[in-house]
Order: sequence, then C-alpha cells, then structure tokens
Amino acid sequence: MARDRSPARVRRGSLAVLAMLLVFGAGLWTVSRIDPTAARPQAEPTSESTSESTSESTSEPAGEAGEGEPLRVGVEPRRVPAGTRAVRVTAFCTAPANEVAAQSGAFAASPVFAGSPSGAAMSADVALDPALPPGRHHVFARCGTRFGTAELEITRGPGRTERTEPERSATTRIALAPARPGDWRDHPDGEPADTTLDPSWTLCRVQITHEVRMPADDPDVAAVRAGAAARDPGGFVAERLGAFEVVSSEFLLDLAYSTPVVRTESGSREAVITFTGVHYGVVFADTNRFVGVEYQPPGETVPRPAAHEIVVTATGWTVAGVSGPPPLAQDAHLLRLNGGGSPMKVAFTEDGRNASVAGYVGQDKGIATHLEGGDPGEQEAEEQDGPPGDWYAEESVTFLGRVWTASLTVGLAAAGLILLYTLARALGGAWWRRPRNGVLAALVVGGTAVFWFASWAVSVEATALAIVAGVPALALYSTFRAARGRSDLPVMVAALSGAVAGLVLAAWPLVASFGAWPAAGVLAVAAALAGVTAAVPGQRRRLPAACLALLGAGVMLAGMAVLSGLTPPHLLWLALLVLGWFVLVFGWVTEASHRWSAASAIRWVVTASVVLGVQLYATSMMDYSSIWTGLPWDSLTIIAVTVAFSGVPLLALVMLVVRVRRLGQGPAGLTEPVAFHTAVFFLLLMRVSTGGAASGLLVLLVWAGVFVLLPPARAELLRPVQPDEHRLLVRDLVKRRSARAALTGLLREPGEGEDFEQRRQALEQAGDRREGPLDSDLALTTLSGRTPWQNGLASLGVGALLSLPYSVVRIAESVRGQQSSATELAAAALALLSLPVLSMVFGYFYPRVRGTHPIAKSLAFFLTALLVELPTYVYTLVMATIAQTGLPEPGQPTADEALIGVLVAVGNIAVVSIGLGLWWEWRLMWLAGEPWGRIRDVRTLRALAAPLAAVAIAIATTAATALVNNVIAPLPSGPAVETTPTPSRTP
Repeated sequence: MARDRSPARVRRGSLAVLAMLLVFGAGLWTVSRIDPTAARPQAEPTSESTSESTSESTSEPAGEAGEGEPLRVGVEPRRVPAGTRAVRVTAFCTAPANEVAAQSGAFAASPVFAGSPSGAAMSADVALDPALPPGRHHVFARCGTRFGTAELEITRGPGRTERTEPERSATTRIALAPARPGDWRDHPDGEPADTTLDPSWTLCRVQITHEVRMPADDPDVAAVRAGAAARDPGGFVAERLGAFEVVSSEFLLDLAYSTPVVRTESGSREAVITFTGVHYGVVFADTNRFVGVEYQPPGETVPRPAAHEIVVTATGWTVAGVSGPPPLAQDAHLLRLNGGGSPMKVAFTEDGRNASVAGYVGQDKGIATHLEGGDPGEQEAEEQDGPPGDWYAEESVTFLGRVWTASLTVGLAAAGLILLYTLARALGGAWWRRPRNGVLAALVVGGTAVFWFASWAVSVEATALAIVAGVPALALYSTFRAARGRSDLPVMVAALSGAVAGLVLAAWPLVASFGAWPAAGVLAVAAALAGVTAAVPGQRRRLPAACLALLGAGVMLAGMAVLSGLTPPHLLWLALLVLGWFVLVFGWVTEASHRWSAASAIRWVVTASVVLGVQLYATSMMDYSSIWTGLPWDSLTIIAVTVAFSGVPLLALVMLVVRVRRLGQGPAGLTEPVAFHTAVFFLLLMRVSTGGAASGLLVLLVWAGVFVLLPPARAELLRPVQPDEHRLLVRDLVKRRSARAALTGLLREPGEGEDFEQRRQALEQAGDRREGPLDSDLALTTLSGRTPWQNGLASLGVGALLSLPYSVVRIAESVRGQQSSATELAAAALALLSLPVLSMVFGYFYPRVRGTHPIAKSLAFFLTALLVELPTYVYTLVMATIAQTGLPEPGQPTADEALIGVLVAVGNIAVVSIGLGLWWEWRLMWLAGEPWGRIRDVRTLRALAAPLAAVAIAIATTAATALVNNVIAPLPSGPAVETTPTPSRTP
C-alpha cells in the first residue's frame, strides 16, 4: 500500500525540483555565454592568406590555455614594402590592456593595445621606421604570462634590386694552454671556491670561441639582441652549434660562457655573433695525465649552420688521440675538424709525456686495451678486483670485505623490518582495525612505491594528485567518526569546505562568462547566504544542505564548461589543493589531539601552512610571481608532488607526536605501547637519516640502547603520585637519609654500652621506617605530581640547553666552512637534535628508566647515548684510518680529526647526561618544596664531583669543537654520570 504524502511535503519536493531545474538552466546559459575563442585552442590556419597574416609561437601556455598551447600573435600585413608607415599587431588573448605588450626592432614606438570588437583578442596599430631596409624582423609579444612571436618581412621598394642572402656559417676555435694560479680572473664565475693547489698538479686553460656568421635579419640575431642568450649562453650555443665539454682530473672552474657579442657594419647584410667560453682544470700528478675535449652535435630543433669548422690548437700539449670523422688537417699542436653531425673526442698529453687515451677516445675499453698492446682479460680482472687494501670496497673479494658487505646487507634488512614493525606498533592496534585506515595505508604505500620506482613523467604526478585529493577526504571522514557524539565541529568544517570548493569551481565559468566583478558579486551573495546559515543558531541545521547545494552548483557549472571543450585554469587546481591541505591538517590534528576546538584547529592550520610554505620555497625552484598571474602546469605539479611526498609525511610524523602528547596527559602514558613505540620509531628514524652506508647496523644499536634505558617497569613506580604525596615522600626520604648518615657516623666512632646500643637501634629503626604505600627510597623515581608529557618537555629543554655550546659552535663552523646545502643542513640538524630527543624520551618515561635515583638513571642514559650517538663517529674514525687513497678527499676528515671527533662526542654526551641527572634531582626537590642541599651537601668535595666534572667537560668539549670543525659530517650531540652512595655500617 502506497504511503500517503502530506501536501506540505509535496510542495517542498516540487520546489526543490523546480530549483534544480532553474540552477541547471542558469548553468547552461552561463556556459553558453563563454567565448570559446578566448578559452579554447584555435585551429591552425591552412590557407595561404591566413598563414601570411598570423604566425604561431612556441612559448608556454597561460593559465586559461590548454597545456602546450602558445600565444597566437598576428601581424597584418605580414609582408610590407620598405617605407610602410604602420602595421597592426594582434594578440589572440583576453587580458587587461596593461598586461599586453609587444616589441621589435622594426617598431618606431611601443604599441598601445586595446580590445578587439569581438572581445577575443587585443590589437594595436604600430608605427614603423620608414628607413627600415629589406629584411625579416621578429615581433615578441606578451599577454599576461603567455608569450609568442610573429614575423614581419620588409620587402624591397619599387626600383630596388634583391641581393643574395648570406648563408649561416660557424667557426669554433679551441685553444688549450698551461695556466698559472690567478689566471682565472677572466672566468665568468670569478675565483674558484677552493684555491688550495698541490705543487705537483698541472693547471690548464681551455678557451672556446664560436664565431657564427648569419644574415643580419636572422631570427637568432633578433633573439640575442633581445637578451635571449644573456642568462644562459652555454645552452644557447649547445642548441645551435652543439655541446662542448672539457675533461681533466678535476675542474677548478667548469666551462662557462660570457655574454655573447653581436657585430654588424653599416650597409652590410651580415651579422657576426661571438661566444667565448673558458675552462680551468687541473691534472693530478699520479693519475692518467691527459686533457680531453668532447663535441656532441646539436639536435634538430633549430637549423644547423651550412658550414661549421672546428680549429683546435694546443700550447705545451700534444694531440694524442682523435675520434670521429677524419680531421681536415692535423699536426702535433693543431687540428682542423668538420663540425657536422657526428660526435668527436680529442685527447692531449703534455709535451714529452705519455698517457693512456685510447679508452677515452674509443667506445670500447677492450678494444682500447688491445690497441695499446695490453691484455683485455687482465684489464677486466683489475677493474673487478678494485684497489688493493680496500676491504670495505663494494666488490671486495677478501674475506673481511665479504664479511663487511654481508654485515651491511643483513643490517639494512633487519633495520628495515624493525622500522616497519615499530611504525606498525606506533600506529596502534585500534588504528589498524579501522577499515578506512587500510585505504589510507594502501594509498601511502602505493604512492611511496611509485615515487621511488616508477617513471617521474608518467606516474608520480598522477599519484601525487591522488594523494592530495584522497588523503584529506579520508582525514575528514576519520575525524567525523572519532568526534561522533562529542562534537559537531567536523560536520561544520566538512560543510564549509564543500561550500568553498563549490565557490571555487563556480568562479571559473562565472568569470569567463560575465567578467570578474559580476562573478565576484554572485559568489559573495552565495557565500553570505552560507555564512548567515552558519551564524544563525536556528538555521544551523540547514548548513550541510546549503553547502551541499553550493558544491553541487559549482560541480555542475565546471562540468558543463569542461564538456563544452573548455580547459580549467591551473589556479583553480591550486585553490582546491590549498583547500585540501587545510582539510587534511584539521582532520588529522583534531583526531590526534581529541580537542574539538575551532581556535585550536585554526592555529594548527595556520602554523602547518606557514611551515609547508617555507619548505616549498626552500626546496623547489619556481617562478613564484607566476603563481598569482598565471600558474604554469609544471609549477602546479611541483607543488602537488612536494605536498604529497614531503608535506603529508612530515605532517603525519607531527601528528604522532600530538597523539603521544594526548596519551601523556596521565600516568597511563608510561605503559601505553603506542607512546613507547612512537618514541622508539623517532629515535630509529633520526639515526637512519644520518647513518650513511652503515645506517642498518646503527639502527640495531639504537634498538638495543632503548632497552638498556627502558627495562620493564616496577608496578609501584607507575602509580599516579599527586604533588602532596610527592612532598611527603621526599620529606620522609630526607629523614631516612639523615638517620642513615647519623648511623654511619655513629658506627665509625668507637663506643659501647647500653646508651650506644639504644642510639644505634633508634637510628636503624628511623632509617628503615617507611610511611605510605610507596617506599620513600623511591621518592625520586616517580612522576612527582607531573604528567609524562610535562616531564618530557622539561627534559627536552634541558637536553637542548646543555648541548647548546656544542651545537652553536658546530653550526657556526659549518656555516663558516660553507657546508650549506639543503641535504647537509637537514642531516646536521637531525644529528644535533638527536640527543635532545633522547633526553625527551628520558623525561617522558622517567619512572621506567633503569636506576633508583636521578644520578643512577643518568648513568643508564649515558650508556644508551653512547650506543645511539657514538657509533657514527667511530665508523668515521675506522673509515679514515683504513682508507688508502692516493689523494686526500676534500672535506673528508683525517684519522686524527676523526679521533678528536670521537672524544668531542663522548664529552658532549657526558655533559648532557651528568647535567640532566643533577638538574632532575634539583627539580624533584624543588617540586617537593625542599632545598637541594638536603640531599646533596655542597660543602663536601664528594658531592661537588659530578657538577664540577660536567662544567670541566663542557668547557673542553666546546673548545675542541671550535678547533676541529670538519671532524664528521654531520656532527651530532650526546651524554655521562655519578651515583649517590647509601650509608653502610662497618662491623
């Protein structure tokens, strides 16, 4: 039986259907108003008349054009006789007049553009110089961030006779000569970074000069005059003449070209462009002493010269080998070659010396060895054996080498398994039991596999876009499930995010149809309606429906525009990407912290966005001005890849810390497996990033060190201790320690009788008496009325402060030594943070740390820090000791420097561990309201031994760090200790 429907529900349904039809009709009308010529690629002209009035460019597309679509520029008429006063230049684009410009050597003044009657192009009437001689002139045009070119040809006037056009030809002169220190002042890059030269080295200078002769109206002449070759002359030369490379033992200053020079003479129809490049290299004394010059012909992107001659001259060097076509002429110090379509190599040896060059100029090493009279089999065996004595070489055949290689392989495999196991335990069993997280894990694992193993051009970009689209949606859904019944904030954020996405999608077709200001008015009205719905308490329940309607309208408008053949601008995708990042941060931070506060979420979103922006600016090379004018597709994919494979993983690591903070708000955090394995995972991850080739073995040592520091805890130490109870425990501890100290003094004095026995028994009872459920001897091993997270933050600050002298000096010396690449800085920062992070683990799990009082616990911390920090330095020391190289590697420490690095690291570890133990002892007494002197008498040398040792080691460590700044790269930080004795009776 059909269910009866009330008239009100029927009316509401009818109105909803009518509204949907109206919106659909409005969308169709909006899309139909968009001028397709302004947003869709135009067909390439086919008729001869059209080809004479317009020409295609080869520049990058703007935001509203399809990928690979250049700006079309037309000149009407394209061919005019000499003496013509003006022509019309048309740029087929829609942009404000102040963003459209054109330039050419034929223009007498800068053109002023105005919109065409159709609204699909910008045109300008440009005055020409009446005295222009016949020839071709190139017009460069810009429309916003789109660029294009066209050609204007001036023909001869009445009564003029045509002259034959000169052909394009090129002559390359290569001059090799000895060099002396200081000669490199003429190099475009100036002085080399390191001018420390060995007297046995031979310096050489190679100058390459290209003279290109071409018609004065050649497109390359116009391009060079416009500055096309000023930024990268080498690339300009390689594209037109071919690539030249100089090979030597080491280069001081690599081949670089200065700004090209254009020469023309009055009345001549020929222009000469001169490119001059200089290379400074060095030939080591105990290596194969030769210098090579290589030539690779250009591609087919531009026309080649009709003739290209290469002349090579050498002073102090002899031509030892040539590959490629036979030379046109050859002498001991001269070569004349035909720079055609075949690659060539030329090798030189010093006058009067010999060198093996057949392997360089040839393509097969076996043939080269045969030509030189050697045995190819013996040569191959020598290459496989590697240098003698290097037992750590990759392909070593010695027993120790095989053991070392096997150890590294097994260590890496074990470290990988441990990292995966620790990460799985850090996420927690509850996390894995949620089906939605399985989708997230599959997306992350697949994206990581694609990032490392797939083709960059095909798969990585699509995977990055899938991650930045799918992960925010999963994060929002997950936080909605976590907040169900607690807060409606995720529902509000989801609704507002949908509304913003709808407005962004609708903005593009509305602007294209009605213009910027009318579209802004429509969008403002829609946003105001959604805002009023969210602000009015009575209407707030309708907010999801209203925002869903906005999202549907935006999707409908954008879909209609796409189906009509229009291409969405890249700025639209950027806006959606930013919105997805905001949603991702909100979803993850609210679920990890369980704080359903809008203010807290806003703070996190702003902070995370600023950090990501700084990271994006520091790690990607983009034209940031183009982001606001017309974002290229390449810049958009760079942003997406950075967010997906750098921003999202870093945010996930931060969220693990946020969750540990939430778990650490109570004593249960001490035994929570998620918190423990998260701490272990961070320690392992920091060691992997700075361990180098032996990172697998170092991870295993860190894994062992954690269990040295944190054994299974005693149950009584894990119970919550309130501040009042902590105060009573500390006071009882002080009284018992005082009684024990008095008993020790009494037993050391000679005495007997009943009075002596009574006093002894009284002191023994006072020393053994305990009050409350917890033994007061363990008063300095509890949480002391604080949460694990508070203890961890306090310990992190103290660890960073104690290692500050070492870290500051190390960073200052590294910057002074110009060790400033992004990878080196990141590795050095992780290394310097490793010890403070270990200090934070010490504070967070303090009751679980091995030992019964702070100084004993700091001893366990010292041993753990040695396992965590020291192996990196010891590994460097071993490598520096056994390395047998003919020449010292720049930047690599010697054995003496590496030994000092080990001592400095031990000193820094001792400072942090002793200082942390003493400070923790003082803090526990301060929290109990008791002076520190009641348990550590500063008047005795025995009690002052630990503080004085810490100060002395800190001074020595800082001084040694300042003296040796390149001991190891990167140079981390580390911890040491003392124990307080318990009074004992002497019989």
